[in-house]
Amino acid sequence: MFRDNALKAKIARGEPTLGVWLQMSEPSIAEIASLVGYDCLILDNEHGFASLDTTVHMMRAAQAGNATCMVRCPGSDGDYMKRVLDAGAEALMIPMVESAEEARAIVDACRYPPQGRRGYSAPTVRASGYGAAPDYAKRANENLLICVQLESHTAVAEAEAIAAVDGVDLVFIGVADLSGSLGLLEQPGEAKVTAQINAAEAAIRKAGKPMGTIPRPGHSLTDLVAEGYSFVAGLADAYLIRAGMQADVEAFRAGVGSGSK
Repeated sequence: MFRDNALKAKIARGEPTLGVWLQMSEPSIAEIASLVGYDCLILDNEHGFASLDTTVHMMRAAQAGNATCMVRCPGSDGDYMKRVLDAGAEALMIPMVESAEEARAIVDACRYPPQGRRGYSAPTVRASGYGAAPDYAKRANENLLICVQLESHTAVAEAEAIAAVDGVDLVFIGVADLSGSLGLLEQPGEAKVTAQINAAEAAIRKAGKPMGTIPRPGHSLTDLVAEGYSFVAGLADAYLIRAGMQADVEAFRAGVGSGSK
């Protein structure tokens, strides 16, 4: 089903938006997440279990609510992006973008001519409702949200040029891999990492593009919004399920141990 990109519209209006990482490839979880009110579901094809088939099922389930479906691709392969777009992805997140040239190639692969080189099969693909949206090809380029991830010190050095690329709608600072690129994996609160994040933020703002990221020590989701981030994504489905189950088990064990009946 082709529909207006609610996430892109909210970001354009300056509204803060919240995403959730879905790595377990379970359509019911996507359905629940959309119904409870997340702005965006990040269907993780980089670190999650998803195949293209399961990704499509998750997108169908998500349309029970209003959340925009953003597929995080495994990389910047144009053929993969074309298939995901034809399948109905409303937004793409591309990891490990390191240069403006790479960003331009991503945008080019995602746009129909004359703005790009995306292959055409609009009347038959799921993205157009299998032809039910006859204006799909005319609207697809503008409706799509393209998010690129900066995840290394090399990318930070090129951040302004990457962000300035026409068609890049959102620049996401991946602080976990950025810290790793500095030899500080799992230490995103270190001063060296903070300096790189600050540099990336300044470059993205200079280019006039919206920013996204994840929480880090001293910077909660709401803190990040106050700092000027348009899009934040904190928790993943696997973590939420494990944490909820663990709390349930611990509450039961504690009750049994205290003699509760």
